[in-house]
Order: sequence, then C-alpha cells, then structure tokens
Amino acid sequence: MQQPKLGLALLAALAACGDGGGNMTEGTGSTGIGGPDSGDSTAGPTSAPTGGTTGDPTDGGSEATGSPTSATATSDPSGDPTDTGEPPPPPPAGTCDVPVELADSSSPTTVVGDGTPASCTEAALAAAVAAGGVVTFDCGGPVTITLSQALKVTGDLVLDGDHDVTLSGGGVTRILDMNTGNFESQGPNLTVQRLRFIDARASGTETPLGTDVDGGGGAIFHLGGHVTAIDSTFENNEAATWGPDVAGGAIYGIGVGATTIVGCTFHNNRAANGGAVGALHTALTIVNSTFTANEATGRGANYIDMMGEQAGNGGNGGAIVMDGSGRELKICGATVRGNKGGAFGAALFRTGYEGEPTIIDRSTFADNEIPDHDDDDSPSSGALYIQGTAVTLTHSTISGNKARGSAGVWILGHGAQAAVADLTNVTISGNSTWPQADFTTRGIGAGLTIGDDTTGTILNCTIAGNDAQFGSGILRVTPLVVRNTIISNSAENQYTPLNCTGSMFATPPGTGDHNIQWPTGPQDDMDCTPGISRVDPLLGALADNGGPTQTVAPLAGSPALAAGSDCPPTDQRGEPRGDPCTLGALEWR
Repeated sequence: MQQPKLGLALLAALAACGDGGGNMTEGTGSTGIGGPDSGDSTAGPTSAPTGGTTGDPTDGGSEATGSPTSATATSDPSGDPTDTGEPPPPPPAGTCDVPVELADSSSPTTVVGDGTPASCTEAALAAAVAAGGVVTFDCGGPVTITLSQALKVTGDLVLDGDHDVTLSGGGVTRILDMNTGNFESQGPNLTVQRLRFIDARASGTETPLGTDVDGGGGAIFHLGGHVTAIDSTFENNEAATWGPDVAGGAIYGIGVGATTIVGCTFHNNRAANGGAVGALHTALTIVNSTFTANEATGRGANYIDMMGEQAGNGGNGGAIVMDGSGRELKICGATVRGNKGGAFGAALFRTGYEGEPTIIDRSTFADNEIPDHDDDDSPSSGALYIQGTAVTLTHSTISGNKARGSAGVWILGHGAQAAVADLTNVTISGNSTWPQADFTTRGIGAGLTIGDDTTGTILNCTIAGNDAQFGSGILRVTPLVVRNTIISNSAENQYTPLNCTGSMFATPPGTGDHNIQWPTGPQDDMDCTPGISRVDPLLGALADNGGPTQTVAPLAGSPALAAGSDCPPTDQRGEPRGDPCTLGALEWR
C-alpha cells in the first residue's frame, strides 16, 4: 500500500521552527488535507486513493488586494448555486455546554469610532488591531467596514462587534491574517465575537495542482496560535478554490494551536477543501453552530499516485475539513445542512494518523451532497468521511445525503492506522446513492460504510430508509458488534438485495443480538447479525419527536417496542430508556 509522506516544503518549514517538529509527525504520514486511503476495498465500485502531501505553511498568507471601497458594502450570495436567497438559520441555541464564554470587553484597550458610522473607518480599525488587546466599537448603530487589505494580527486580540459591526473583504481581500511563520507557535490568541464577516477573498501561491495552503482562510487565516469565534456569522467568503491542501472558505487554521467555534453561523462560503472551515494539524472544536450552503469546490481529492507524486485538486469536506496527527475533533450541537463537496465528505472530511478522537454528539448532518460527476475516476462519498481515528458518534442524525457511493457515513483505517466506529443512539435515514439508468452501475453503501482495519459497536441505532444498489444499510458489517438496532433499507439490485454486506460480499455477518432486519428479501440477503429477526419494524417518517435532532418513531404494534436488552440509559433525545427498552435510537411506548 502506498503510504502518504511529508511534503519537502513542510519538512523544511518545521526544521526552521527549532527542533524540526519530529515528535509531531514522526511515523504519522502527511499533514496535508489528505485523501482517502487506498486500502479500503469495500468502499464502492473502485478503491479510493491515499492521502497527500502539503505545501509550505510558512509562506505569508497572501491575498488579493484592491483600492479602498465604500464602508457600506453588502454581501452578495448569488455566486453559489446552492444558495436559496434565504437568510441562514441561526445556530442551535444551548444544545451543548460551551467550552468558552464571551471574552470580557467591558474595559477595552481601544474603541473604534466616536459614535458615528463615518468614524468607524478601515484606518481606525487597522490601528486598533495593530495595538492588540481588547477592541470594541462605537459606531452609532450597525455599520459595515470594508477593507482594502487584510488586517495583520501580531499579538493577543479580542474583537467584539456587539452585533452592530460587519467586516467585509469587499470581494478582494482576506479580513484577518494571523501568520506567525511558526507551525509550532502557541500564540497569539485571537478572539472574534458578535461580528459578521462577509465577502472576504483569499488567494495564494500557485502550484501545479492549484493553490498552496497560503490561499486558505477567506475571512480568517492563522498559522500558529489559537483562534476562537463566538456568536459570529461568516457569509459569502472565499478561499482559493482549486488545490489539494488549501482549505477554509471562512477560517483556516494551520499548526499546533486550536480553532474553537461556538454559536456561529457559516453560510455560502467556499474553498477547494473545507468550504467553511479547515484545520491542518490544528485542533478543532465546534459547538452549537450551523453550516449551510458551503462548498468544497475542488475535484479529485488529494492522494499519492502510482509514481509517488501528489495528485488531485481537492474537493474534500463540503463544510468542514480536518487533517492532522495527535489532535482532537469535537463537534456538539451542530447543524450541517445543504453543503456540497467535489470528492469525499460533503459535510465533513477528517483524516487522522494515530487513532485520535473524533467526538460527534447531538448534531445533524442533512441534505449534503456530492454531485454525480461522470468524469471522476473514483467514487465520491457522502456526508461524513472519517479515516484513521477513533470515532464516537452519539445522539445524532445523518439524513438525506447523496453521493455516488457511501452516501451517509464512511469510517475507515488510514494506512497502517486502524479506526474505531462506535455509534450509540444514532439515526441514519434517507441517504441515497445517485440512481443510474443501468442500476448495476449505481453506487453501493447508503447508510454506514465500514472500511478496512475498522472495528466498533453499533448500539441502539436506527439505520432505515436508505437507498443504494445494495449494502444499503451497513456496508461491511463483519467487524462490528451490532445490538438493539433496526436495519431496514432498500436495495435496487434485486439479484443482491443486501441490507448488509460482509468482508467477503455476502459473508460473514457481524456479531450482536436484539436486532431487526427488513425487508426479508430472497435467501441471498445475508443476515446482518446471526439469528437476526426478519420482521417489518413498522417505522414512521423522520420527524421532530423532541430533542435537538430528528428521529424515526416506531408505529403502534412495532416489534421494536420493548424488545431490547442492556440499552444505554437514555435515547437519542436524552430521554430515559424503558426496561425492556425499544430497539433503535428512539425510546417509544
């Protein structure tokens, strides 16, 4: 198997930082926005390629500049075909406990403005940012400040707009650039809160495959240090749109710092990868935030070809992309809806190297898609693509997502690194591979796809109403323990109408008990687990049954009612379970 490797430019950059960063990357492979692992032979009509290399993260974060424009510029979201013209929905309020609160701005270092809109100028803001500290605004009401060049952040800074200030890139420049030149820098600390970021644009160094990483972060770019965004909106921002490693239409973090996002909305942003947010080795935490109509505009993913050369032009992570060793991804209370990608992970793409934690709780990933690209050499995958990490996915819903293959959730190992897939109280419903005129060419794996070197437990999940050629429920169930779970899906290929496939196509099954499988199909629909109950679970539609995410309720007389054993203490909504409990993600009586 071809293993990923560190780019020469990144090795040189790390060496310039002092000790070479050997402990950070030793034995981990690439720290670029990696591509899919070629080791997964179950992942669709063809196997997927391997992760790629990165560009030079010490390159100054360049962006296009232009002449000063009016301080009243407004956002124009019309450039994104996925945008409906409607305002983005607000973030989910109070779903999860927040890791950080608003910074105290009651005693500011600098106040921009003297109480009038005309006093809130680009020059005044630039001077305040350069001075650092805590910056607030007194503009006499709502105002838009349009920039002609990016504001350079060199020290600790808090920017608080109090919901009255919009910062615009005017379609020509990035807004905030915190480039320390040091991949391993733990500072500065930048906090933006109660602000609106619109119409920003970043461009970077051209490479043979598109644009280098310095073209990421349409609104905010940070190489080193930490960025925290609280109660802010990012709309119609754009990073470079073509390249294997460039990412983050709104925010891109590179280095050993962290990006923390709380109570924010990301709408109609775009970049080659990570249409809204990108993280390259940076830890990433997202809480109570909404991502809609963002797009990863690249194509071909990022991988090492047969000649050992980097290939692909991106397209990973329609809303969010993360790549890096030893760092944690935490998502809680997120709504990720209606985003698009060009390759893998229309909502989320995450690459790990050491079995790092990927923790997703009380979140919705719905109606994301990767268009059916007829000219792609490899199958595209749907909402969540996660490789090489230990995944804990709880109390969440993945629904209505579309792709050529593996439309819902795809979890797999990465090179020599195994993966873990632990799902509890999860609803996977209504995901679909793109129909084809010849159904035998249609993609497989609509619900949950398990790649090579992956083990895990599926506990009290509802995997229902997903549609593919076959493998529509769980593709490669063999290494899983499945308990108290409903698997009821549609396979178009009636010659192999498989809810589940095994490691060797129709064998062997997974392990576990107290499960339901439907429809029964002919004899060659393998049992997903030994002795599974072949009976119609009598399910309703995906709906609001209480709690932060939609669920599927069993109808009256359903055999799923009071049929479980040793269920978790609560259901997907957080409501107590009965004893005996209901099969699936929702406790119902």
